[in-house]
Amino acid sequence: MKKKVKKLLAYAGNSNGFGLYEVIGIAAVLIVAAFVVIPGFRTFAQNIMGQMDSWVNDSIFGKLFPAS
Repeated sequence: MKKKVKKLLAYAGNSNGFGLYEVIGIAAVLIVAAFVVIPGFRTFAQNIMGQMDSWVNDSIFGKLFPAS
């Protein structure tokens, strides 16, 4: 991880086209993407867990351990 940060900082000081503004732009895109994508993953995970819960209760527990 430290090597990658050092490499990015080395690119930031470079004047051949990949500099500080590009690094700031990449960071901004990642931050915005995190705010957009993470809530979507949370909803997706909640849907999956809800469906798995109902499947386990109906299929597994309902057939293996039927209520008397």
